[in-house]
Amino acid sequence: MIELKYKKVYDAFIEHYKDVHPCPWHEISEEELNNIYNSLTSKMDVKDKYTFFYMMSYIVKRLSGLEDAHTEYEFVEPLPINFKIIENEILINYPEKVKGSTLLAINNIDMDRIVEELEEIITYGTEGRRRSRIEDYLFNRVALLSLPSLRGNNKIVYKIQKLDGSIEELEFDNVQKYQEEMFDIEEYFFGNPGKYEIRDDTLIYKHSSVQSQFRDVLSESIQRLRNEDLSNVNKIIIDLRGNFGGNSQLNKDLIEFLQENSDKELLVLTDYRVFSAGRYALNDLLMLGCTTIGEEIGTPINCFGETNRIKKDYYSFASSSAYFYPGKGGFRTKKDFQEKVTDELRKPDIFKPDEYVSTTKEDYINGVDTVLEYALSYSKNNLLSK
Repeated sequence: MIELKYKKVYDAFIEHYKDVHPCPWHEISEEELNNIYNSLTSKMDVKDKYTFFYMMSYIVKRLSGLEDAHTEYEFVEPLPINFKIIENEILINYPEKVKGSTLLAINNIDMDRIVEELEEIITYGTEGRRRSRIEDYLFNRVALLSLPSLRGNNKIVYKIQKLDGSIEELEFDNVQKYQEEMFDIEEYFFGNPGKYEIRDDTLIYKHSSVQSQFRDVLSESIQRLRNEDLSNVNKIIIDLRGNFGGNSQLNKDLIEFLQENSDKELLVLTDYRVFSAGRYALNDLLMLGCTTIGEEIGTPINCFGETNRIKKDYYSFASSSAYFYPGKGGFRTKKDFQEKVTDELRKPDIFKPDEYVSTTKEDYINGVDTVLEYALSYSKNNLLSK
């Protein structure tokens, strides 16, 4: 059963999705969608924000398959805690006092089951996106309390094992109580775009976001770089990690700066959170002949994207409105997609770094940046001379 107000919101989303998506039935047919909807609403009562979150996320996952991680239902009630999945362990990243602790259970439900239930509602096209979505959902109170094993609870209790082996429980209920304890959401999602340092003969530049709010920050940082004495700089490291997109036009200043300094060795750091317009930055950097170091990114190079948002009452949705393949074109209309996007263009193009390096648990606990340290000691020129 689904309450009428949620049915109206669902209907508004589906109509919007059908209207703007270049190929709404790329994964399942409309008839299959209706069957999934009827089956789901006959098995569960959609009567609150939790059950509606589960229903929408469950349906969007099946609409989207592996090609569309941009279409989503957006509803976040963040708790003052976040996580990093390293070496297949879910570790506490914040609060600092328990950083490095292992997450064992939530409300006495072991993490294998929690992750299994999350798999039913997270949409991803790569293993990296799966990892980032799990990390994000684990501090989203609505997402957690939507899960079958946690549904009906009014609080979240994280059971953790600290570095000294002791067991502790962290309990949270109403999110409004925790505003002063919240981590810096903006830094968590966007990093420090435009920040740079010169270490010995190496320039390290963070290009961790191209969200429009950082337009001036990015532009000004490049102008400052042009005023730096870079005569002793032989290597430039672009830290692309965490860049989940925004406005790909904001890559332009950086690329022009790098073209002006093409005599210097160029390394690019990648990770599982690089997504959307972040992959356009990666494509631009690859065109400059960079060496990539890190992990696979959080999206196939070719996929649906360019989110078109709709708000119905209190509820917000995003639907893809185009199909993109950097270097091969963007297809924004249904006609474009039908006439130009071949099976070959839709075959998943999965990025592989030149040097696969990931953060180790030991380094993470000790505050060592495994990937950056590797890049600082790496030189393609030295390798070629051996």
